[in-house]
Amino acid sequence: MIPLLLAVLCCPDPATRPAQPLATAVAIPVADDKPLKALDGWMKLYRTTKIEFLSKQNIVKDSFAVKFGLVPKGGVGEIRWEKDLEIILDAVAKLDTAEAAVALLGVAAIGFDAGPYVVGMSPGSVRAAGEGAIRKLSSSAAKDEIAKAARGEVKVEKAMAVAVQAAATRCIGLLGDRTARPALEGLLADKNELVRANAAEALAALGDEAAATALVNSLERDTSDSVLMSVAQALRTLFAKYVTGAAPATDAPKDAAAPKTTDLPESIRLAVRAGIKALGRTTWRADMAIVRLLDEFRSLETVPALIGMLERFHAHPEEVKSGKLSGLLQFQIHELLVSMTGAVIPADQPDKWRELWEREKDSIQVTQKHEPKGGPATTVASSFCGIPVQGTRVVFLLDLSGSMDWRCQKDQTKDGLTGLAYAQQELRRAAGALAPNAQFTLVTFNGDQKAEVWSKEMVAASEKNRDRFLKHVDGLKARGGTNLWGGLQESLKIKSLSAGSRYESNVDELFVLSDGGPSVGDVIDPIEILRLVKESNKFANVRINTIFLNTVQPPNQTFAPMDHMTITASELMKRMAEQNGGTFKEL
Repeated sequence: MIPLLLAVLCCPDPATRPAQPLATAVAIPVADDKPLKALDGWMKLYRTTKIEFLSKQNIVKDSFAVKFGLVPKGGVGEIRWEKDLEIILDAVAKLDTAEAAVALLGVAAIGFDAGPYVVGMSPGSVRAAGEGAIRKLSSSAAKDEIAKAARGEVKVEKAMAVAVQAAATRCIGLLGDRTARPALEGLLADKNELVRANAAEALAALGDEAAATALVNSLERDTSDSVLMSVAQALRTLFAKYVTGAAPATDAPKDAAAPKTTDLPESIRLAVRAGIKALGRTTWRADMAIVRLLDEFRSLETVPALIGMLERFHAHPEEVKSGKLSGLLQFQIHELLVSMTGAVIPADQPDKWRELWEREKDSIQVTQKHEPKGGPATTVASSFCGIPVQGTRVVFLLDLSGSMDWRCQKDQTKDGLTGLAYAQQELRRAAGALAPNAQFTLVTFNGDQKAEVWSKEMVAASEKNRDRFLKHVDGLKARGGTNLWGGLQESLKIKSLSAGSRYESNVDELFVLSDGGPSVGDVIDPIEILRLVKESNKFANVRINTIFLNTVQPPNQTFAPMDHMTITASELMKRMAEQNGGTFKEL
């Protein structure tokens, strides 16, 4: 393989942790295998689950960087596990050898294997640190070794083989060498879906539009929902500059506009056809990603395919009940049909849509995508705090910490109500207007270790179940702290922190209402909560809507500052919605 060329890239993770003064030590130059031995020791201890990666505890006495002489023993100051790994990884990257590359891939593969992982290990953060170190490699020997690992040609522990291959595939994309494109395209046909999905993401990271042909071929044939999601997103990334209303390229003239529809490359038309062909092949999760692609590049060919999907919903209501189909997908398809054709026909009347198509297919003028004006769509009966309920397997997640007994900031909708009273009011309204085919439940959290679930299994939105639900809502009490992570973990059924794990839940929409930042629980760092939720939800594709409720602290109560809150509680909720396809509201 042609040696990879190093590209200096900024970190792609928008939720990267702000820099912390974790150590006063500076890594010293080394020219032996001590960095590799230090990393091996660190990783062995990490695998025992005994390292709490984001702990603020000073571990200088246990530091592997100190033990192996990567920092001076005298005057080290304070070192935490996160800084310890950073020093070791930097020293390994400076070796810039094939052996160093393999060692770093072992870190970049964390979370791609089966684990086990506990939340304190923060596998996503460790993996990101490994990827950051790999970006520093510059030698042909090191990069050729990464290429070999991506092809599965490097000997590693059997349990880590797929994880290392997936990590190497991903890292080729992060290095930014476009000469690697043919190799990545070949990996789209790998036998393991984790490798194929990462190959698609790596091609998107390279940004080479020439990869579109291979991605389209993958969209036409692949039978994995996670791969189809990654491929559809990769195509959207590569074609982003052609989206109507998209910002011009950074090197384009200031008055440049997005290309006209007639200027679109042939590969986009082929991508649309492949997307149409892929609809319904796997799960509603993949279909959601494909419909987003079809929305950005609208074609008359798409209309009958979308009508066919509405016909499936109509003919198989049992698939909605079981969670095999999602009302969120049905809503998205219907909104796209209405927007494209201008016809206003209900989603549950596909026969009328079919009649329209047969009658007017030669005269329909498909409108191109444009940014909607105003707030979120409100063509559904039910809403929670003004956000439409579009899913059919819905979880409401409610903060019941003590501060929810405080009064809301005054406005026309909440005047005089406590946070809890307002939440109860909105829960009653939402439940009363849920679609007949919807199922729902309520999860509440306070300072307890575990969140409380009203109904372990989702229940139908029947009159009997609504009555039971309303009685439960009337009896809710606020007390204690804010274990937000515990509530999210229960709502999303997060049982594994492995990036390659299958989702545990068939929830399609989650509504989170809270009035404060996380204060107790296994994870209270807001950036880490965002990272965990985003990674766990990557292929589950649950739409997460968030509502931050401003309550007024009573003048006679004082609370200790929460130094762990590197962003505000409101910003935490906003980012969570943005990163998971939802809507955010601050009230």
